[in-house]
Amino acid sequence: MSYIVGYGDKFPRHVHHRGASIPHNKRRYSCTGGWKWKDSSKPNPNNVTGAMVGGPDRFDHFHDSRNNYSYTEPTLAGNAGLVAALVSLTVTDANYGIDKNSIFEAVPPLYPQSPPPPPPWRP
Repeated sequence: MSYIVGYGDKFPRHVHHRGASIPHNKRRYSCTGGWKWKDSSKPNPNNVTGAMVGGPDRFDHFHDSRNNYSYTEPTLAGNAGLVAALVSLTVTDANYGIDKNSIFEAVPPLYPQSPPPPPPWRP
């Protein structure tokens, strides 16, 4: 099974995403007005093609249910690594302004930098 919407024959059909689950019928729905589709067991009327959902649990089971957002919600954090990896794969020898060796240099570190090592000890 693919966890990328629209990829392959078997992919998530109940993505926890407002744009995917509410029909495109030229009507505006309020926040609470869209809730009736959240609980629907029908597949989404719209696909968010290319979005990667949360994926399976630790036992490799996937529950394709819109209410189970841990499995079916596409998130920025979950898709950022996929997008970066795909961008680096598409870069060829042509100069597109993307350097595969420095693509993540602008990402700040998670933790403060370690202090420099002390000078060597001399008796």
